[in-house]
Amino acid sequence: MSAVRDASAVYRSADVCVIGSGPGGAVTAHLLARRGLRVLLLEEGDRVGPGATLEALEPGWEPALARLGRARPALVGRPWSAKALGGGMGLFAGIGFRLRHVDFDARAHVADDALDPRWPIAYADLREHYDEMERLLGVARTRGADPLEPDGAPASLPPHAYSPPGRLLAGAGRHLGLRPFPTPLLINSTEYAGRPACHGCGPCNEHACPTGAKADVVATLLDPAVKESSLVVATGGRALRVHASACDRVSSVEWLDQRAKVRHTTRARCVVLAANAVQSSALLLRSPSRWSPAGLGNRHDVVGRGLCFKVSGYAAGTVATPTRSAQSSGGPFSTVSFSDHYLDDACPKGLGGIMYEASPAERAPRDGKLPLRVHYLAADQPMWRNRVRLSNKKNGLGAPQLMMEYATHPLDAARLRYLAEKAKKLLAHAGAADIRLEESGYERGSRHLHGGCRAGDDPRTSVVDADGRIHDQDNVYVVDGGFFPYPGGVNPTFTILANASRIARRIARDLATATI
Repeated sequence: MSAVRDASAVYRSADVCVIGSGPGGAVTAHLLARRGLRVLLLEEGDRVGPGATLEALEPGWEPALARLGRARPALVGRPWSAKALGGGMGLFAGIGFRLRHVDFDARAHVADDALDPRWPIAYADLREHYDEMERLLGVARTRGADPLEPDGAPASLPPHAYSPPGRLLAGAGRHLGLRPFPTPLLINSTEYAGRPACHGCGPCNEHACPTGAKADVVATLLDPAVKESSLVVATGGRALRVHASACDRVSSVEWLDQRAKVRHTTRARCVVLAANAVQSSALLLRSPSRWSPAGLGNRHDVVGRGLCFKVSGYAAGTVATPTRSAQSSGGPFSTVSFSDHYLDDACPKGLGGIMYEASPAERAPRDGKLPLRVHYLAADQPMWRNRVRLSNKKNGLGAPQLMMEYATHPLDAARLRYLAEKAKKLLAHAGAADIRLEESGYERGSRHLHGGCRAGDDPRTSVVDADGRIHDQDNVYVVDGGFFPYPGGVNPTFTILANASRIARRIARDLATATI
């Protein structure tokens, strides 16, 4: 699927223009196209082929300016989950947690100087959409095994078996009084929805699945809608600006076909931003008008604010290879998780995070030693000063370069140290030697991007309302991680999918009744 060269009818006008094809954009485009609406989906990246790797693709993606420590800003920021058709889901590890109840109202656990972390919705508003996405894509898990898992439908797939390192970690966790459980994965443990079961060919994370066992919104949602002629996808289509026609409405999207070097302006009844938390914020800032001179939806200087990456790190070590069965080097990136330190009175402010097995790229035993590795991560404070903005420097298209301003809050640094000690203790009880901590570099932008278009009831502190609609615009919505007023302490992909399903249905109702 690529942008065609002529100004076809769908390029001139559409009912809905969706910008970004990651989990939020793909779900929205799919559901609206199935309702009979004319949908144009703009995706700046290309289709990712089986076996593609993040390491090979990322050097071709435009970085953002970021400041590390006291150094001058440099082009070291990572403003992408992935620039590709399907977004980060083509390369992610398949981890499919639901947010916990506390994540929707964490006021008791954030710093005094943090922004209001309350979501304008509760878990109950998302439950049916989580369930729907699970039926559609498949999640391998054990219902009720995670002590903090919210209620939901029965599991659509049985869990993946623990890997050899996962068995060691689970045993060590039980010895410590923890409650290990299979990591919920959007990776088939058995054949499901026409896709094969995982056959353990690799570590999954940062790799495109060569068999289709990992859930893929391109094959599942986008390709079928394109074949039905209800959806047009323009890869290589870079959104440049959203044009306003009144103080409370937009009329069109200006975008560039990067292959043909042709600019198009597509009229649309509704515009949906799903480019990711950083890119959607930047697009709003690049879209000023005489009614909104500081950027679309930015009347109160909130666009780009509250940027969150999640604080995270790794603990790694090695154990003597216990048996010949531990020689397996394939399988999912993560098979076992721990949520015991998520709500933990001993952690600063009582809210920690998740820990799970995180297989290294080279997981096979070497010299009689089996590598063990644990990822620990926690929600960061939503801060006014952490933001996306436009710099005075220009990129190759003559547009302002992105600047990501981010500093770790002292409370988050303390929480991260607490989780690091818990991860080291887990490895030690698994018999690991040579235990070390590895930095994730989240300060430059992680694959977990949240905030910037924060949802809330107060336009002075949020950009969109509970339905994802920009407060002062009747026909502009946000369905990516930018919506999150608080990031939660687990991987965001499954929540983005569910929230986009919820918002897309509202958009469809409003378009059907001509309220937008």
